[in-house]
Amino acid sequence: MWQFLANSLQDTSPILFAALGGLLAFRAGIFHLGLEGLVCMASFTAVAVSKETGSATFGVLAAIASAVLLSVLYWFLIDVMNGNVIIVGLGITGIGVAGSSYLLQVVFNTQGAIQTANGLYHPVVGHARGPLSVLNGLSILTWCLPVVVFLIWVLVRRSFSGLALTAVGEFPFAARSAGIAPRRARLLALIGGGVLCGLAGSELSLGNLDSFTPNLTNGLGYVAFTAVVFGAVAPLGVAAAGIGFGIANAIGIQAQLERWSVPTEIIMMLPYVLTLIAVTIAAGFNRGRGAAQAGFAELRS
Repeated sequence: MWQFLANSLQDTSPILFAALGGLLAFRAGIFHLGLEGLVCMASFTAVAVSKETGSATFGVLAAIASAVLLSVLYWFLIDVMNGNVIIVGLGITGIGVAGSSYLLQVVFNTQGAIQTANGLYHPVVGHARGPLSVLNGLSILTWCLPVVVFLIWVLVRRSFSGLALTAVGEFPFAARSAGIAPRRARLLALIGGGVLCGLAGSELSLGNLDSFTPNLTNGLGYVAFTAVVFGAVAPLGVAAAGIGFGIANAIGIQAQLERWSVPTEIIMMLPYVLTLIAVTIAAGFNRGRGAAQAGFAELRS
């Protein structure tokens, strides 16, 4: 049981970090389908910098910086150049996934895995042979995750900034008339999401594996976006959805190890089926919001 709990927490951590980043973007009215690319690029950067500098801290900081840079590019393309938020998001995912594989070949001259001996710190819990010893495999970022969820909840639910962010996402014209700059709010939301995606990538590569392979995320960003939609864009709901997806992944691994009679492919594909449903729902919301804003603009003119 303790081992299953540890596996669930390990699988939940990167998903939930990325989902919280998607939550901030969603609150600002942005359907962030670029989460996959941000997390993948952050995973590569974390391992690459940690390997070259000998410091996991520098690796995490570099991972955050890479995700923030892609987030700023995303904001520029959708808010300044008026690109379609879904198409540009998929493009950002392409940049992150393909770009990390390209840099892997250029910098390290390999198409396989790169490893580092400097992973994230793992706090010691219990004795070496006690039941809690399995929790010693959890990284410091996993232990900090409840604090991050609480801080996001305070930001979204109990602060003026969170109220302003929600206003920008739901009523941009009313927010502008109240003195809130929607463009600036969306930029800050995406930067905050970039920081969280940087932590997600660091946890995925330095917290669990201490290595990076091409397409390491394997759809994790889309699952995180699904958690945002099914969590009703609320911090606690997103946390619950992220935990649910983490448990589902752990169950899939357990089914493979114990060779259950139920095909493991069915269990492993459930998060991706839900992802398709979530993307379809988000696309419908995006079309409805775009039509409503266009109608309002025409009415004002």
